[in-house]
Amino acid sequence: MAQRIRGFGLFLMLTALTLWVPTEALAGGGKEGFRERVQKKISTQQSNIQYEPYYLQTDYQVRKDEAAPQQQAAPAMMGMDGGASGAAGQNLRAGGYQTSNYNAALASTVVATAAVVPAISRYAIYQTEYTAELEDNVVTVNGKVVFEVFEKGWTQLPLVKSNVGLINVSVNRGAAFVTMQGGKYYLMVDKPGRYTLNVEFLIKASRERERGPGHFNFDVMPAPISQFEFIIPETGVEIFVDPAIKVEVKKDADKTSAWAVMPNTNSITARWTKALPKEEIAPVKMEPKVYADTATYVSVGEGIIRSQTTVSYSILQSEVSTFRISIPEDVSLLDVQGSELRDWKVSKADGVQYLDVYLNFGIKGNYVLTMTYERNIGEGSVVADIPWVKATGVERENGFFGIAARTNVELDVSKIEHVTQIDVKELPSSIWGSSSNPILLAFKYLNHPFNITIDVTRHEEMPVLVAAIDWADFFTLYTAEGKVLTRATYQVRNNVKQFLRLGLPEGATLWSTFVAGKPVKPAKDKNGSIMVPLEKSQLQGESLTSFPVEIVYLNEGTKMQRFGRLTLGLPRVDIPISEIQWSAYFPSEFSYFSFGGDVKLVESPYRPNVPTFGLSRGIQGRLRSATDDIGEQYSAGNVQVAAKAPRKASISKEIESIQSKGILPIKISVPERGVSFRFTKLLVTEKESPSLTLRYSDVMKKFGGWIILALVIGLIVLLVKMIRKAVRK
Repeated sequence: MAQRIRGFGLFLMLTALTLWVPTEALAGGGKEGFRERVQKKISTQQSNIQYEPYYLQTDYQVRKDEAAPQQQAAPAMMGMDGGASGAAGQNLRAGGYQTSNYNAALASTVVATAAVVPAISRYAIYQTEYTAELEDNVVTVNGKVVFEVFEKGWTQLPLVKSNVGLINVSVNRGAAFVTMQGGKYYLMVDKPGRYTLNVEFLIKASRERERGPGHFNFDVMPAPISQFEFIIPETGVEIFVDPAIKVEVKKDADKTSAWAVMPNTNSITARWTKALPKEEIAPVKMEPKVYADTATYVSVGEGIIRSQTTVSYSILQSEVSTFRISIPEDVSLLDVQGSELRDWKVSKADGVQYLDVYLNFGIKGNYVLTMTYERNIGEGSVVADIPWVKATGVERENGFFGIAARTNVELDVSKIEHVTQIDVKELPSSIWGSSSNPILLAFKYLNHPFNITIDVTRHEEMPVLVAAIDWADFFTLYTAEGKVLTRATYQVRNNVKQFLRLGLPEGATLWSTFVAGKPVKPAKDKNGSIMVPLEKSQLQGESLTSFPVEIVYLNEGTKMQRFGRLTLGLPRVDIPISEIQWSAYFPSEFSYFSFGGDVKLVESPYRPNVPTFGLSRGIQGRLRSATDDIGEQYSAGNVQVAAKAPRKASISKEIESIQSKGILPIKISVPERGVSFRFTKLLVTEKESPSLTLRYSDVMKKFGGWIILALVIGLIVLLVKMIRKAVRK
């Protein structure tokens, strides 16, 4: 009993000691190398990375089920071939199936099965490990492969090319054999599960004396992670493995070995050569050589010279992490930009400003730095020096200047020193890319110091149009009672103008105002002009878009008699008009002639067959009565001027009764009935009010036929008399 207690206590002490002792101490106390860490992770972790895709249900599944009797016969044949199947593992000799009757029958089964098995098998390769050892010019390769098969039925895995000497292939479980197809050896297994494959084969190596460095190449089974070790019984050699992620070379007294961790690859190439003696080269710190090219865009205007300089550095021999640039003391630095720019600061000393630029790390090669700065030169006409930029600590500096006028100033060269004036076409593209105005002057310099002085002459600015009317369209209806209803549509392009001011004919009443299709509320200034609020035109490309401004107004004209003279005028606007089109409609009971005024008649009169229009939907009935039924009074032979004249006063009152302040206007239509004439005028200024005069008469309408007949008879009588007189002579 005491012995049992002592034994149990000893067990507890050992357990506690095991838990307390650090893992490194149990492993020997030494620090693990890269190879040991990789192998430890590979051996302790079970990878589930699937390399080859597998099929769960395809046409292959149906064909496989149909070929199941033949496939089931294959393991039985394998079992008859001494040790080809077993629990511990099987050794399969390459080509062994060719010397046995059973293997010959099995080979025919494989050929029949090959028509069913697809080219891509249903398996996953997890990891591989290959060891190659050189002896004379022959390399013995041993490989260990961990893979898994997912479904029942024969699965085919590629091993190596058939140009190797295949010595041994073995798996740890199930039935398996080796076949050769298309110049390659394949492993065939028939059951799902995880397998460990061991393979051994021989390949020929090219020695160093034959064709350059010694080398050999062989196919491997691709896997997410692979290890490769190469042992050569020589010393003083360098070994290279491709495509290795990392290679560790170990040199012993009688051999040299190289271990490599490989990526997913189908082949491995190993090379070796005699190691060259390494000479100790004393490190030499070389001073950097820096060259600079500058390109400066200068814009002059508004009393300021604004410059943007691009400094292109070329750094040789060593890295540079800081730059210093000097600029005049009276220049204001606005911005500094560059890649990997950590910080920058400005300091002043000896009448010069110094810009110090700090980078995140040292740079060798090319580097571009951009800086923006300006100098105040005052308003008006002045003589100004162009600010310079100097890259300090450089071997050589040269550059270009391109000067443009930002406003209406005139630039001319006053004095230049150590610079050459060039054509603007010779400037580098970096200056043209920064330019938003035409470049007027261009210079080139080769080194410092230099000076560029220019004359800046400021000229008086002239006012320009901020709004324009491309065209205006007018429709006027003149009734026999002297009522004049006009609709004016202006196509406006506006930049900053707030109102369109209209001077309506005397006594006119404004009915509606619309801007861009939307009703607006007009106003009246102290001079009596109508103010219509405008929109701002949108910018389309480099031009402003236009929008319509529509107004409708009613004014009183002269009541038409038997004959007489009519005068019509259009509104005066404070924006010039490029062209106007004016369509005027008059009662069809009269004849019209002797057109005058400052508009031009461009079309013969016509009588359009247009139905009667109401003035608007909302007030159609009331406006129709207010204007004495405008649409009805133009029917031929139905004119009653004297009868309707006494209603003039009531018409004004009726119109006033339907007007209101502060309310958005409604859309008004102008009836297009009667005799129409079309007029035009070009370039109407803001002080002009286009007008029209004409004469009319109803004599020709009532007695026109008799008058024409009398004239014809008179002409015939006159012609007969002339003929008789000629015959008598």
